[in-house]
Formats: sequence, C-alpha cells, structure tokens
Amino acid sequence: MTLGSSSADLGRLGPLVARQFEVATSAGDVLYFESHSKTATPIDATASQCVPWNVRTVPALLKKPGKDTKEAPTDAASDKPAQNPKDVFAPPYVPNLLVAEMDDYTVLLNKFSVLPNHALLVTRDFVSQDMPPTPEMVATVYKIINAHRPTVPGGEVFGFFNCGPQSGASQPHCHFQLVEVAAQSGEAVPIETLLESIPKDGEEYRHTHMLPTPWQHFVVLLQPQSDDKIGAYMAERLMQGLDAMFRERMLLVQSDRDLVPAGRPSFNILVTRRALHVIPRRTDTFSLREAGWGAFAGGDVPETAGTLSVNAMGYAGFMLARHESEADALLDDKNERVAHVLGHTGFPPVSNRVDEQS
Repeated sequence: MTLGSSSADLGRLGPLVARQFEVATSAGDVLYFESHSKTATPIDATASQCVPWNVRTVPALLKKPGKDTKEAPTDAASDKPAQNPKDVFAPPYVPNLLVAEMDDYTVLLNKFSVLPNHALLVTRDFVSQDMPPTPEMVATVYKIINAHRPTVPGGEVFGFFNCGPQSGASQPHCHFQLVEVAAQSGEAVPIETLLESIPKDGEEYRHTHMLPTPWQHFVVLLQPQSDDKIGAYMAERLMQGLDAMFRERMLLVQSDRDLVPAGRPSFNILVTRRALHVIPRRTDTFSLREAGWGAFAGGDVPETAGTLSVNAMGYAGFMLARHESEADALLDDKNERVAHVLGHTGFPPVSNRVDEQS
C-alpha cells in the first residue's frame, strides 16, 4: 500500500494498521503479549501525584530480547520470511509487518506489541535514532494524529520518540512510534492532566511551559494547521521545545555538572493532539531493589525482576512492569513512587522559566 502525505491520505492509516495487525498476529509475525493494567488512584497532593498513572504488567517482557540483542534470521527450512538481520527496519520487510510506504517513510507494525495496533513510522533510509527527528517527520506524525479515525471507542493516537542511549531506545534506525489509547477517565494520555495547570492568558500557544513535575518536562501547546502550513508550524514548535531543553541543560551543568552525562543528550518526545512534549533523560533504568521497594526474594519472583526500563511511554503516563512484584512496588498508597522513578530517570528542574516566542 502506498500512501501520500496529505491529511486525507493519512486518515486511512488507522484502519490499515488495525487490519494488518489482525493479519500479523494471526500469522505469528506480531507477538502480542498478554498483559493487565492498574491505574494509580490520584490523590489531592502534589501535581505529579494527581496524574492517574497507568501501570501495565507484561510478564513476557522478562524474556524479550534486549536492545543489544540481534534477532536471528528465520530457519531457512521455514516458509516464514525473516526480518533484515542487520537492520530490522530496513528492507526486505516481513510482508505482514508492512502497513504502507510513503515517499520518505515506511509504516511498519511493532513486532513486539504490548498494545494493539502499535505502529512505527520509520525513515526509508538509515538515520540514527541518536539524532532528533526532523521537523518533517514530526509534522507527518502530527498529521497522522489529527487525521486519525478511532478504531476503538474514544480512541486517540499519540506519537513518541526515544532519542539517544539513555532514552529507552531499543533500535538504532530512526523511528517514531504510534499507539492508540482510549481515555479511562480524563485525558487519553494521562500526563496531559497537568496541561490544565498552564495559565490560559491568551499567550499560552506562544510559550514553552514547564509542567509542575519533579523532572524537567517541557510542553509546547499545539493548534491544528492546514497541510500547507503544518511543516513550518511544527518545525518552529519542535525547535522551541528543544531550545528550552538545551537552555535548561546549560543551567544544570553550571549548578551540578556531575549530574549531566557526557556526550550527546538523550531525551524523549511526545506528540499528541494538544501538545508537543520534550523530556531530557539522565538514565533509562531504575532499580526497585536498590530503592528498597517491594518484595523480590523467594517465591516465584525471578532474579531478573526488580529493574524498570523507562522510555517515553512512562512520561506519557504508561509505566511497564515485567512482574506483578514490580507493579506492586510502584503502586504505593501515597501514589508518589512513579513520580520518584521518573524524577530519577530524568533531570531535576533548575528554573521555572517560561520562554516567549514571537
């Protein structure tokens, strides 16, 4: 299937993804992991504690190949085609994982899927995932989001990008991920509960905002645009968010240089209907064992349980646990541990600045 880049063409993508997901899961080309989720009950306390964090337990993740593990080609005696062993996002594509091709991008299904209809917008040529996405890529994602026709009641698509080694990125080939979620109560993307904290002063779309969280979380509010304007608009919004991140990084280096890892920055990007989020990252893991949370000794708890891997989904409000003991450790009665984890894997705020864009 070939798709154009207009909003009308991209509006067809949701049903295409849903149809191909059914085909691929039935054929065994997508591994759809069984899971169950719990939502932390918000309490009237600090802002981050009021976010209805969703904690999903996926036992199969304990066996999933790590980000440094290359998948072996399929046995030659099998009729099932293998992914490219050198780059799983490069041709030849597994036919059942291929949703659509565009001029500069390919839409693939995520082979290891926790949520249904999990799609990837992948650059046709190799580009490193350690580099920020291009404004054109972000504009394409925003067009997909706004053109989406829900495949589940109340469904809403959002995009996320894990940039750099400490961001939770699992593949080196540039890709934006797209998932459909439905609001259980309030916002479909839980962290956007905090967008209500942004003053509505008539200038909110011109500013970069810092959400009231114990980690640096920059937000630029978005307004729908026509196809002929969206490229320039999203380029400006992306640069606005990245500029704020780099300014805050310079302040952090001046105040606590040891906290900032050497090398190119790692960060997450979230794109929703309402906002573009940029979250700088210090590390991609958190040890529940070292924190002294939960019970990880004896019983049926494997030795590998107790370490969380956090990517952009965590900062959207969707935490992944690999064992029930991890979920139990996160869901404390004060609803503060998820925020503590995200504060550890991100950076502490240095200022409360709001940057005005003319």
